[in-house]
Amino acid sequence: MFVASWSDVGLIHSSVVMKLSRRASNLLLAAGLFTLFSWITRAYTWYANDLQSDPYLALIHFPIIVIFLIIGGYITYLGLRGRRAS
Repeated sequence: MFVASWSDVGLIHSSVVMKLSRRASNLLLAAGLFTLFSWITRAYTWYANDLQSDPYLALIHFPIIVIFLIIGGYITYLGLRGRRAS
C-alpha cells in the first residue's frame, strides 16, 4: 500500500510502502468481515421488506447498501493483504 498526501501543488504519491502490523491487519480483517456480515443481512432485509412494500424507499436505501458493501470488501481486502505481508 502506498502513501498519498496532499500539498500545495496537489496530490503527491509517495513510493514509501506503508507497513501494517499483524494486530492492525487482524483488526482490519475483523472490521471488514463484521461490516460485510451486517450489510449483507441489511441487503436481505432491504429485499424482503423495503422492496416489497415501498419501491421509492428501496431506491433510497440501495446506494447506501452498495457503498457500505464496497467499503466492507475493501477493508477485508486490506486486512487479508496485511496478514499475507506480515
